[in-house]
Amino acid sequence: MQRKWRINSGVRIGIMLIVVFAAIGFVGKKHSDQVCNKIIIKIENQQGNFFINEGDVMDLITNNGAERVVTMPFAQIQLKKLEEQVLVHKFIESAQVYKDLSGNLTVEATQARPIARIFRPGGKDYYVSDRGEVIPVSSRFTARVMMLSGSFFKNYLDSGLLVDEEGKEFFNFIDRIEKDEFWNAQFAQLDVDRKGNITIFPQVTKQEIQFGTTRNYSEKLEKLRIFYEKILPDKGWNYYDRVNLQFKDQIICE
Repeated sequence: MQRKWRINSGVRIGIMLIVVFAAIGFVGKKHSDQVCNKIIIKIENQQGNFFINEGDVMDLITNNGAERVVTMPFAQIQLKKLEEQVLVHKFIESAQVYKDLSGNLTVEATQARPIARIFRPGGKDYYVSDRGEVIPVSSRFTARVMMLSGSFFKNYLDSGLLVDEEGKEFFNFIDRIEKDEFWNAQFAQLDVDRKGNITIFPQVTKQEIQFGTTRNYSEKLEKLRIFYEKILPDKGWNYYDRVNLQFKDQIICE
């Protein structure tokens, strides 16, 4: 009796496995035959910056309407290829394209967020994104960000700021400014020469701030904070024309 029970138990397990694999095969075949019902587009990281919209992403997915996606079988849709088409747009930082069980094609696009604008007299302007990328400006929307100028940026227009250590350090500096409510409100423009020396033009006061390079920028910012919080209230906001922070443990006011 014990041997018979073992045989029957094995048979039952075998039947259950056949049923499971058959169900998996049926579901797999069903999904391979499924067609795209609609395209759902989600845009992340806008935060008040409207450089791209759903229509832009739809144009990228369908090649401006020339390529049919809706009603196409998912077996014929190359998701990786669609992601690459979306990423062609300079204001799209990352993209993910996938299908769901309801037969929808979902496109999740993350928009690049500019933190500064490179101003180039006689040439095209660019934005610096929060990932250190250099991206073109948009005719649709203008971001209210800090201005950058000077010959320092010439070598970074094609590659982005993260291509070398000097560019990375400068990006870390402007990223620090952008994330700090106090400094973000103070700085209107940074002019940076070929050697990386920074001159800061404030938003409100008239002082020209000679900051030097980004080396030890945290210490220099603390000296500048002392200037704003202790020296200016005593002397008057527009008493000085120039402030030099380049020398260690010194604030030179002229």
